[in-house]
Amino acid sequence: MSRSLSVLLVDDAPTDLLLAQEVFADHAPAVHLITACGAQAAFAQLRDSTQSLPDLVLVDVNMAGMDGFEFLTRLRATADLAHLPVIMLSGSEAQHDVDRAYDLQATAFLVKALNLSDFMAQVQHIVQFWGSCRFRTARVPVG
Repeated sequence: MSRSLSVLLVDDAPTDLLLAQEVFADHAPAVHLITACGAQAAFAQLRDSTQSLPDLVLVDVNMAGMDGFEFLTRLRATADLAHLPVIMLSGSEAQHDVDRAYDLQATAFLVKALNLSDFMAQVQHIVQFWGSCRFRTARVPVG
């Protein structure tokens, strides 16, 4: 049996994190969801060398303090984290946001679903696709 897909969800809205936990729980044990309330909390988790890195990072674009774009920029500039696949999540379909995400080397840009059933379908697609991918299982050495 293959190991479960480890997903880090970064969002500064506690209600969105709770909803995601409920929806991702439907996919356990195939998926292990880790949440971080904001970009700073996410970096603290990612920098903790006692913790395994996630296979996939989902990041809300619109967060207070450090937004998703700044988070992605910082992640890509951190040698042992730069390899992580990152899906940017946004309520906006604005082309300049999409372009900026890809310019900053986002793996994908996903417009957040407006209702629960569509959100559940988005999660199902994420789990199906990313669950079939293979990932690095160790931190990338720096230097």
